[in-house]
Amino acid sequence: MGRLDHRVERLLGALRKRRMGAYLCVRLSNIRYLTGFTGSNAVLVVSPDGPILFTDGRYTEQARTEVLGAEVEVTPDLWIAAARRMRASRARRIGFESRHLSVDSFRAVSRGRADRFVPVQDLVAMIRMRKEPGEILAMERATAIATASVLSVLASGVRGKTESDVAADLAREMTRRGAEGVSFSPIVADGPRSAMPHAPPAGTAIGVDGPLVLDFGARWNGYCSDETVTILPTRPRAPLGKAFDAVRRAQAAGISSVRPGEPCRAVDAHVRDSLDRSGYLKYFVHSTGHGVGLDVHERPSLSPRSRERLEEGMVVTVEPGVYLPGIGGIRLEDTVKVTGSGCERITFLPKTHAPLV
Repeated sequence: MGRLDHRVERLLGALRKRRMGAYLCVRLSNIRYLTGFTGSNAVLVVSPDGPILFTDGRYTEQARTEVLGAEVEVTPDLWIAAARRMRASRARRIGFESRHLSVDSFRAVSRGRADRFVPVQDLVAMIRMRKEPGEILAMERATAIATASVLSVLASGVRGKTESDVAADLAREMTRRGAEGVSFSPIVADGPRSAMPHAPPAGTAIGVDGPLVLDFGARWNGYCSDETVTILPTRPRAPLGKAFDAVRRAQAAGISSVRPGEPCRAVDAHVRDSLDRSGYLKYFVHSTGHGVGLDVHERPSLSPRSRERLEEGMVVTVEPGVYLPGIGGIRLEDTVKVTGSGCERITFLPKTHAPLV
């Protein structure tokens, strides 16, 4: 058995509490978390008999070298093999990741015994919320790569370049500096287009008036970084400078409230209260933050609907934004780790509107 056994044991404990005899894991990042396997086609069945990973012949050697603490079966039909394994386990109740399993795949794996299968919340995602030291180190490494990359791209000058070119330059620079790739496609949005929170980079040239929003992240050893900076000219137009200061205060209020035991929705409320006092709450159109790990968006969620509480070892973003139609948007995002008494930033670029271009 390998070094990931304790993760499987935590999952088995969660299954016992729910009186389930087996668990069907299909989300690839969950499979990687439990076994170390990084391939693109796999199913994992976890039961007290031991976990078994099913994959196809393309990954025979990869599974042999990567998988820890689980049996591996190479098969042309993962679903039939997984169904056979679960029948052999004689589990009366089998949990499955209903948010990640297609209807067709469910029919194939349940094979007329759908009554035994119980849709559950992603139990592995719940275990993944609290990060181990090695996971945090990987995110810190990814952050260092991403930070060096964005500073390099900005130092080379971005004015006059297209948003698409700057996004491509940033992705290439992260890879050149050792990243496995990007956490997500970089967002580069200038001027009025920055009022769209997830604006895809366009072929328009970056001007001098701003705001220029850069949302970016690298991936290292599977783990993601996530950060957003907003760049303004030395003397921004009044609406932009005022909005920037409001977002900066709101982000500071959110970060200062991150501590063990704090309800996630309370962190979101602190951010919203600050923006409300500044008169910008109606321009804040998304939640305050989210967990980060093997996926760039994980639990917990810092939102008004969250029912989770922060715990030591969680890693979350705090990213308020104000989006003024026809003018531009301001978003400031840092990733922080929850400590025993508060939080520490993983990202470290200063959140000021000092011009970097």
